[in-house]
Amino acid sequence: MKWLELMAKACGGLAACFLCLIAIIVTGQIIARSFGGIIPSSDDFAAWAMASSVFLALPYAMLRGDHIRVSLLLQLMPKRFHKPYELVATTFTLVLSAWCSQQVVIFVYESFMYNEVAQGMVRVPMWLPQLGMPIGMCMLTAMLARRLLRCVMNQELEATEHG
Repeated sequence: MKWLELMAKACGGLAACFLCLIAIIVTGQIIARSFGGIIPSSDDFAAWAMASSVFLALPYAMLRGDHIRVSLLLQLMPKRFHKPYELVATTFTLVLSAWCSQQVVIFVYESFMYNEVAQGMVRVPMWLPQLGMPIGMCMLTAMLARRLLRCVMNQELEATEHG
């Protein structure tokens, strides 16, 4: 499953690039305003970059074990219940993530099929800035399937400094 880990790391790198793009857009807009100009649709591009960075960061966070969990439950329950808890929680999350992945794929596909374009000053086909959503969600689903497989095979799960 090294290829899946590499893809999750690539998604994390792309998420970081989109965050840098936000900084560039905002800085450019500040400079343009100081000279009396504007960058057309800069708010739109910054919002799209933020959405892409959030969704593309999901598989990388899963790889690193950085998703928020209710570890208080694990601390309170006896050790013998930890594996069943992990199996149930991961299965539930996998099903939910698979459903969300299906919905965002349909959403972006419909944007493509109906030739939906942005309403701002720059007419961008909406499926382009929306592409980060299905990629990130489908990769998260794959990472959750990997986690469930590791859980079933009694392999070590992702750990962070938080436990």
